[in-house]
Amino acid sequence: MPDCPEDCRNARKDLYLATSLIDPDAEKETRTELAIGDNSGLEPALDLTTVERRPRVLAAMAHPDDAEILVGGILLSLRDCGCEIGILTMTHGDCGSATLSKEEISRIRSAEARAAADYLGGWYGCAGLLDIEVMMTPENLRRVIESMRQFNPDIVITHSPVDYMLDHEETSRLARAATFAIAMPLYETRQPDPAPPARGTPALYYADPVEGLDPFGQRLLPDFHVDIAPVLERKRELLSRHASQREWLRAHHGVDEYLNRMVEWAQNYGRECGAAAAEGLRQHRGHGYPRAPILQQILAASVRSLVTRQ
Repeated sequence: MPDCPEDCRNARKDLYLATSLIDPDAEKETRTELAIGDNSGLEPALDLTTVERRPRVLAAMAHPDDAEILVGGILLSLRDCGCEIGILTMTHGDCGSATLSKEEISRIRSAEARAAADYLGGWYGCAGLLDIEVMMTPENLRRVIESMRQFNPDIVITHSPVDYMLDHEETSRLARAATFAIAMPLYETRQPDPAPPARGTPALYYADPVEGLDPFGQRLLPDFHVDIAPVLERKRELLSRHASQREWLRAHHGVDEYLNRMVEWAQNYGRECGAAAAEGLRQHRGHGYPRAPILQQILAASVRSLVTRQ
């Protein structure tokens, strides 16, 4: 595993607050506006060499390749800092082909998702739902909670609550509900050989929507950006594990749109914060969810801010 950047080794053990709530009054303070690209005044770095348990980060997304497209750079950066990485998809990507059967493309895309997780040195799981039918139902929620309990995350990253398609938005709802319930000892998933409840409620983050836009074409700004320029080429390599989708789009459009558009979006986000390439996140800070900025502390050297909070 690559060495963690120097800034990851400068903080105290007591900054590890992923499963505790901070004082709600702290949310009322006004943050000083930062110049584009400036990360001074942000959260201090978290020293992962001093914690008893390496933070476990789960990207819970709708389809194979969603995590790699939306937060692949962040996952690579977290891995470099010593985190354990997992990817959970709601589906096997069963509608991701115009020529193959649902069973064939599901097998192919599942293998590609596992190859991508292997590239990250991480875990992969699937909740077993179907494309276009990802919906908030009791049975689907039980499946998602069971899958999340198997990985037992400290941090969950999921889709933006507002995105271009309902599979993404419903995944966001499922992940939010599952994150809240994952540690409840009396909640039963009714699945075979169920995993035990998690040790605590994970911190929850939302990725940028696809293209960074809401359904009305307006930019939905993140709470903060993460500079992924140092890992951008590795993100291309990570995403290229999904060869079926890359070849499908390349055959239809005549160019390598799959990888090129990923780079274009990352560069666009980078211009918002003075980096060559970036990805954005928003943290869920509602009642009952951890508010400590654990991910920002882990990636302190790469966090960039543009938006002022009042």
